[in-house]
Amino acid sequence: MARKPSKAFLFAKERHSKKRRNISRPGGIGKLSKNDLINILSRLTTKTILTCCCVCKSWRTLISDSEFANRHFERDHDQEQFVLRPDGPGSLSRTLILIDPDRLKPYAQFALPLNDQLPFSGIEVVNSCNGLLCLSSYLDKNPVLVCNPITREYINIPATHTDHQQERSLQAVASGLGFSLEGNQYKLLRIFDVGYGHGFDNLRSHGRQAEIYTLGKGSWRVIDQFPPRIPHSFLFGTYLKGTISWACAKDINDKFDFIISFNFDKEQFEFVSLPPYSAANHKGISDLRMQELGGFISVCDFYCAEYFDIWLMKDFGGKKKIWSKDYRIHMLHGKVHHPIRILNNEEILMIQGLNALVSYNHLRMKLRCHKIRGIQSNFGASIHIPSFVSLKDVVGVDEVEVLIVKVKCM
Repeated sequence: MARKPSKAFLFAKERHSKKRRNISRPGGIGKLSKNDLINILSRLTTKTILTCCCVCKSWRTLISDSEFANRHFERDHDQEQFVLRPDGPGSLSRTLILIDPDRLKPYAQFALPLNDQLPFSGIEVVNSCNGLLCLSSYLDKNPVLVCNPITREYINIPATHTDHQQERSLQAVASGLGFSLEGNQYKLLRIFDVGYGHGFDNLRSHGRQAEIYTLGKGSWRVIDQFPPRIPHSFLFGTYLKGTISWACAKDINDKFDFIISFNFDKEQFEFVSLPPYSAANHKGISDLRMQELGGFISVCDFYCAEYFDIWLMKDFGGKKKIWSKDYRIHMLHGKVHHPIRILNNEEILMIQGLNALVSYNHLRMKLRCHKIRGIQSNFGASIHIPSFVSLKDVVGVDEVEVLIVKVKCM
């Protein structure tokens, strides 16, 4: 004969049911207003907000509201986080894993979308901008998708324009997503070869052009102003504060000569000098690496076998740009180290080799290893600031598609 539940159990169950009804009811949680709820929830971490989406329908609706998304981003946009992308069987995986920057543990996993121009085995994450990711094919730098992995929304970008009358072929050599603060618009930039065929000889004969696409406007347009010095290669595309930059080589030897930047507000290019190291010692692209680090454009100088220096560009975006050599990191175990971000304790988080996450205290010259649960293969990493901004608010409802695969909390 089944035992009757105790009075204490029945009381606790009824109390729990009342709490759930109180949460779901419009007047619940102390009868807080919508603005008060947004003010409270927008202060939570991304991981906690993802959990709140599962509490009740009214909270999920509130978190999907554009007012909440904007408030959360205003408070969280300086909190750099990063994603790891593990290798899949024979290719890079579609999976991105979001890492808690304080505990250095994974807390969410999401999948990248696909379309006809983006095969499963060839997805390239071009860059991240305000929570949105720009994706291209691994072999072609033409941007074909923009997505928000948190909301699972994505849009298809129009295919490459071809001038059929002159039968010119266009091959993208660089691209990137950026945000224009003045116009409150997201824009895509692509730089491509113009001419009959490819190669540096063709580049000398026909040159390069740049086009820009404003999300929600529907078509590409040519940028009239293009640098007189035509770079041969664009590497390490880095987005920061309305500007995307590349380390460039002026000829086929792939020796870095300068940095070229594009401002999404002014829609103009400018040249930036490299740090004042001894350029004569550098043989090629393996000696340098450029990225965003600690809110600055940084260049890592790997010329010396025993250590590498990290240069930061101070006052970037202003009238005066000054390079400062802020860190010297001693090489460990003979492996290449790629810095990712500066942690709250001033340690520098890096990828060691291809499959180890480490943090380095440059004052004590000590290294700590961090194991990431669920990742057994090689992986890459990139800076990404999660955002709940809906692409529907950026481009309109009709253009946006939603990925079926849901975000998985870990």
